[in-house]
Amino acid sequence: MMTIIKRAWTAVARKRRRSLTIALIMTLIFTLLIGTLTAQQTMAQLQQSIERNIRAGFSIASKQPSGEVPMDIAQRVRRLDKVKAHNFQSETTVGLPGKQLIDTAGSGGVQLDANVAGEAKVTGATQSDLLSEFTGRFYQLEQGKHLTERDQNAALIHKTFAEKNNIKPGDKLDITKDGRRVTVTVAGIFSGKGEKPAVLQSDMAENHLITNLAVAQQLTGSQRLTRATYFAENPHQLKSLTDRTKSLPNVDWKKFSLTDNGAVFAGVLQNIAGIQNILTIATIGAAAAGLAVLSLVLVFWVRGRLHEIGILLSIGTSKQQIIGQFLAELAIIAAVSSVFALGVGSVVSSQISTALTAQTDQSQRVEKTVVQAAPPATYLQALAFGYMVVLLSAIAAAAPVMRQSPKQILAKLS
Repeated sequence: MMTIIKRAWTAVARKRRRSLTIALIMTLIFTLLIGTLTAQQTMAQLQQSIERNIRAGFSIASKQPSGEVPMDIAQRVRRLDKVKAHNFQSETTVGLPGKQLIDTAGSGGVQLDANVAGEAKVTGATQSDLLSEFTGRFYQLEQGKHLTERDQNAALIHKTFAEKNNIKPGDKLDITKDGRRVTVTVAGIFSGKGEKPAVLQSDMAENHLITNLAVAQQLTGSQRLTRATYFAENPHQLKSLTDRTKSLPNVDWKKFSLTDNGAVFAGVLQNIAGIQNILTIATIGAAAAGLAVLSLVLVFWVRGRLHEIGILLSIGTSKQQIIGQFLAELAIIAAVSSVFALGVGSVVSSQISTALTAQTDQSQRVEKTVVQAAPPATYLQALAFGYMVVLLSAIAAAAPVMRQSPKQILAKLS
């Protein structure tokens, strides 16, 4: 065994140009396989992250002039299986005595009657982070914390409104409507703009207050909801959940609209699936091309060594030992190529993964996804795949010669 390895090392060192050519081809094959397989791993992580964290859900709103969603219907839907979370909302316009609202002049809005223009909007919510303004990334929390069901008489206000009125988290704020007054504590400050252009002051994000649900209900004097939003455990369950909701008995769905956000994440998942298919084809293509090129090079490599093979056979070396030496030579070259490929491949795969992740994040309004580096197992898988290509190439190149008898090989040398 040591004799075979020693001869293999000597052969590799003696024929440096030939060894370098084969090493470059192997390095390219290994690098391509590392790049495509780690990119596939990135896409798999990205898909899992989106499916785990995306807010796949639907909202129920009224089509009636009153705009009310009865609480009993909202609670019945909430109790359905596979409902991961819910968010009940109640919206109304309010007054903020002693505070200055942000003017619509700078936003292109229209100045209307003073009684209307001087109102702000309050959205009472079960959980503020589940509001579409935040899940759609129109609003971003700058200070403080989001509101939950446990909060009482708490509010989030816009950064511009807070700066104009010198308000900070922890301060008190009075809200009035139709003779009712509720005092809330500012729990946080957010920034951002609304999805639609503002016409009235109450339409402006800067004049938007977000409170816990009970505050809005106290101000309106009603338990009414303007919207009820529900979130599925994962995107794949969204359709079945909406179908079950529509099948609830004793609910006239002609009076309500049910809107899901499936289109938001469907595009992202379709992009990922398309990229994964391309990467799979690229992996197979890289392996096939590498197999073809390396096999062709090794064919000439073996044919160029017929004289050496004949001498070895004439001194009693078996074909198995000759094959063992050839494989040992390729193993030495492959080992060196693997080291270079790991260095180059890690850089290439990082660039590919970053580009693919950025493209997917920007294609839809989804949270920026942080994908971890591919685990060592992925690199080992790529190298194992590459070694298999090398082995198949060696077999394809050596088989025509090694199938011949020693007498036939020696006859070609005469």
